[in-house]
Amino acid sequence: MKPRPNYRAIDREEVPPGNPIDLTVHRRIGGARLQRDLAHAAQAVVEALGRRRRMWFAYEDLLSRITDRRQAAYFDLGVEHGIAAAAASGLTKATSTQRAIAERIVQEVTRTGVSRDDAVRAAVLAVWALVGLSSREPVPRAGG
Repeated sequence: MKPRPNYRAIDREEVPPGNPIDLTVHRRIGGARLQRDLAHAAQAVVEALGRRRRMWFAYEDLLSRITDRRQAAYFDLGVEHGIAAAAASGLTKATSTQRAIAERIVQEVTRTGVSRDDAVRAAVLAVWALVGLSSREPVPRAGG
């Protein structure tokens, strides 16, 4: 039989060593206090459930997996958006107008939530459509 977790031990737990982002986020959200409050609430639920506490542990396990996956997805999306924004801003020989258009395209595409591959394919299609225009034709405006 697995040993019963003691949530009171979290009261003595320090912030685990990690990267500076994790530590900053932990401090910014008041993580120590929130973890302590969560530990007290979890301990109360476990004690109230008595012999049926395995349900709580199964719930906690699923919640932990969802939370971990969500945090990883937020991190990945943040990095992807940051890289795309930096690339659009870093065009060396682009004019300020060209840079602004590139940044706007990146913002619009990243808001859609599509995969990076789909976003790149859409951008290539848009470029291909623009390349097909005569140099004398004005670029069509949205909405008219």
